[in-house]
Amino acid sequence: MAATTQATSCRALEDEATLSKSHVARAATELIGSFILFLGIYAICSVGTFFNSTMIGANILTFGAAIGLLYAALTYVFGKVSGAHLNPAVSLASALLGRIGIGDFFVYVIMQCAGAIGAAELLTHLLPVSDASSSYQITLFQWIHNAINGADAASPATYSLNQIGAAGLNFGIKIGALVEVAMTIVVVAVALRAQNDNGVPRRSAWLATGIAYAAGTAVAFPFTGAALNPARATGMAVAGQSAVQAYNDTLPTTASSTSSSASQVTIPLPLTQLWVFWVAPLLAAAVVALVMLVARMLRADDESQKAATAKVSTKAAAQAPLNSSTIAASDDATDGAAHAETLSEAGVSYSVDDETDDDDSADSADSKTDDAEDSAK
Repeated sequence: MAATTQATSCRALEDEATLSKSHVARAATELIGSFILFLGIYAICSVGTFFNSTMIGANILTFGAAIGLLYAALTYVFGKVSGAHLNPAVSLASALLGRIGIGDFFVYVIMQCAGAIGAAELLTHLLPVSDASSSYQITLFQWIHNAINGADAASPATYSLNQIGAAGLNFGIKIGALVEVAMTIVVVAVALRAQNDNGVPRRSAWLATGIAYAAGTAVAFPFTGAALNPARATGMAVAGQSAVQAYNDTLPTTASSTSSSASQVTIPLPLTQLWVFWVAPLLAAAVVALVMLVARMLRADDESQKAATAKVSTKAAAQAPLNSSTIAASDDATDGAAHAETLSEAGVSYSVDDETDDDDSADSADSKTDDAEDSAK
């Protein structure tokens, strides 16, 4: 019983918790959290995948788990301050549900994108590349091509197929957008369900969020590099644009996406495909918010009907005729009092002492009359 009471009390405190009242604190948290998050993700997807470009088997699960742990850790650290959205899609859904204001939404998105661009620029300037005199060239594009989100020829799976000479196979924009929408729906739905109505993550939110991002990354990575987050796609698209352009400039002028040689496949510039990684996640966020709004309306309507039914039942009980024979049949005054108390709880006012009081009054009057006659005699 004590454990149940304590759990209920903790749940009530979680439901009443609110985000930081400081706009500066919330904005700074989204900026710093996004910078740390995306620096880690870009490092995992560049250095982490550099030595295994085919992304076969358990490697995808490893990268998914690492990225999921990053989201989980930052949700745990920053959740109480800003909600630890770190994702414009989550921020949009939260704004549509009224958990943050429209002004907060725009500030969050700006901070998230700024953190992503800063992280991408820092990493691309730190990664070592070969100089012109080296016999074997390692370029920036070779480091970051898996960190850049893309579809069609820029898809990690398509690039890997080209590497093994199967350039005729291609994962296009349609399948990339579909995967991004589906996996972002999972991520946003879990993130919002793990919050209270004020946008504060609950105790288990970090774990749920981490699992959702890990699963989404493992599924979407071969098709698009698994953005699931417009800010994540924006950062590396901006920082990696010149690297992709430099790679394309090294190709023969007759290069085409249908060539069988990996060295002759032109990669779409990241900024030309960036719209996919904004439209798909934001569409997913709108879908999740709409479903949750409908569910909220249905729940409110159901609770209203239950309240109306309970009110009618109480009123009917209060207007029901009193079965006095039930009380009269009881010779025990205690039983009568208990019955009267039960009726009172049901909304019926009744006193078990009325008849007794009347009888006592009558007996008292008769006694006084007899005494008066005796005195007269």
